[in-house]
Amino acid sequence: MPLLRILLFLLLSTGLLAGPAHAQLSLNAFALTDATLIDARHPNPLPHQTVLIKGNRIDAIFPDGSRPLGDSITVFPLKGKFLIPGLIDTHVHLATDPSDVDNRASTLRVLNTMLYSGITSVRDMAGDARTLAGLSRDALTGDILSPDIYFSALMAGPSFFDDPRTIATAKGGIAGQMPYMRAVTDSTDLVLAVAGAKGTGATGIKLYAQLSGPLVVRIVAEAKRQGLLVWGHAWLSPAKPSDLIKAGVSSISHAPLLIRELLDSIPASWKKPGHPDKFWDDNIPAATSLFQSMKEHNTILDATLTTYNKWGRENPAYQYNYEIAKIMTARAYKAGVRICAGTDDDQDSLVQREMHLLVKDAGFSPFDALIAATRNGAEALGIDGKCGTIEVGKAADLVVLDRNPLDNIDNVKTVSLVIKGGRAFKKP
Repeated sequence: MPLLRILLFLLLSTGLLAGPAHAQLSLNAFALTDATLIDARHPNPLPHQTVLIKGNRIDAIFPDGSRPLGDSITVFPLKGKFLIPGLIDTHVHLATDPSDVDNRASTLRVLNTMLYSGITSVRDMAGDARTLAGLSRDALTGDILSPDIYFSALMAGPSFFDDPRTIATAKGGIAGQMPYMRAVTDSTDLVLAVAGAKGTGATGIKLYAQLSGPLVVRIVAEAKRQGLLVWGHAWLSPAKPSDLIKAGVSSISHAPLLIRELLDSIPASWKKPGHPDKFWDDNIPAATSLFQSMKEHNTILDATLTTYNKWGRENPAYQYNYEIAKIMTARAYKAGVRICAGTDDDQDSLVQREMHLLVKDAGFSPFDALIAATRNGAEALGIDGKCGTIEVGKAADLVVLDRNPLDNIDNVKTVSLVIKGGRAFKKP
């Protein structure tokens, strides 16, 4: 191995390529050899593969030894290791209050932890777009150690903006009157409102609360006309999950809210702690037609089991939310609905926790939990042409694991190396 290859390999293996100055040492071209690939295209691990990375893209994938590698290519042997796509958390909140709990130092620590854990992309679901735009830019340029950040602009009914979270997010302006946090009604000029949202740099519009079905239809139509995705809470009070699905939103969030398609309110008896599993199986009504509609409209479910699991652990009075979430997610999965992996617990846990819960409590296979956090996540964000699978031409967003995640989904935590946009990171 030429001296340059050895030097760079030692720098990487000792963690010296990790850190703010790492971009100055990034490689123009390198190869991962003897890798075992696992992604949506490889449900059975594909061993002994070479993945050639040039710049920030995957340039070639071929069996080991079937093509020569030039002397200028740095080689990283991965014998006994597993290569998966970079993970995607489809529901984070990084900038609810940038002046306080989400201050820059704290947020950068969180983003750093995410990246080293194997998360290469996240979707922020309603925060201060002024802050998020800057973080997104710095993540793309490599000025900060961070997953790529995609974010939303929020629309809701006027009274929602009395919520203290929206006031903190709009600091310096007025909640409900910011282009990224807009109160909308039937009389709102949606052309201007959507254009304002797009101007913030948002990838999509998040619909939150107090919106009618007909208004949702109009917002989605205008957003699509202007090239924005639309995401939403599954229930908007009054708009029901089916209203959002038929309107054409790309994804809906929070599995417990799906029950609002079937019930106007949660029965008081459900809120009593201690019910056995059979109680929930017997009492939660089937949602067969709803799941069929989600399949027909290609609507992705952002289940967010993590946050409801946390609620139940912290206060048994809220356990019913998690019981609903588990059953609704499991039934959607069995019905063939695509499900992505989002946490929504303010980064107290990472997406690996969501993957664990999908397997443990919603009946997912480890492979399908991996798909939820890779390909399905990319589709929810509208970036599936760029990442989510290991394919030639896609971004070199990859994670090297010491152990097979198909044997145990918690093996996604055995991270040996993270590659984001062709840059290699190894935690010191």
